[in-house]
Amino acid sequence: MLREGLGLVLPADCAGCGAWDTAVCADCRDLLSTVPVRSDMDAPVLGLPGDAGSLLPTWSLADYTGAARHVVLAWKRTGRADVARVVLDQARRGARVWAHDPDLVLGEEEAEVLVVPAPSGLRRRLRGMLVAADLADAVAHGLAESGALRPGRTVRSADILRRTGGTDHARRGVRLSTRNRQPGVRVLANPAGAVVVLVDDVLTTGATLATCARRLSEAGARVAGALVVAATPPPGRASTH
Repeated sequence: MLREGLGLVLPADCAGCGAWDTAVCADCRDLLSTVPVRSDMDAPVLGLPGDAGSLLPTWSLADYTGAARHVVLAWKRTGRADVARVVLDQARRGARVWAHDPDLVLGEEEAEVLVVPAPSGLRRRLRGMLVAADLADAVAHGLAESGALRPGRTVRSADILRRTGGTDHARRGVRLSTRNRQPGVRVLANPAGAVVVLVDDVLTTGATLATCARRLSEAGARVAGALVVAATPPPGRASTH
């Protein structure tokens, strides 16, 4: 409330480009596309040899560069409610489109759809800055509104993953060293029988999403895919958004 009150006296600059008197200008808002694109091929850990099953299909709304990166950082780090509203609205609208993507197989069955955020660290939880959980709420609303699911099928967000603080030693080998540096993940509630989609703020190597997907699959869920706000593009590739 104090931050929004101050905004009436001291208008905020655009989080992306610094334009005067707007949280996120129209040009920077449009960098967060409402037509998600596949990004998993740019995340090396998602595609490491030896994983059971196929690559985890992962989509993003933006490349994590330039003004879009500044917007995402403002959302993640500053707690600006005005920026959060823009990011979450774009995510909700993007999820409506994403639900119809043929590569996202949510199925025709009656299984509940759970939108599960990647686990936040303890420090972020203590500060109440659970941006991934907020993102999960927005994506769940978008999926439910999409018309892609059978009427009456349940869609809800479920913050059921926690970091254990240890190292994930489920897999060993030199080529998995990047993944093994990631914190371990545990599942708090039983997702067996549910169709799960994961969400996170930024995709880099894919190690976090890979670990989350593996743990949820071990607990009996079917992980259909993941959606992130922004993905780090590989060097030399032009933006796909």
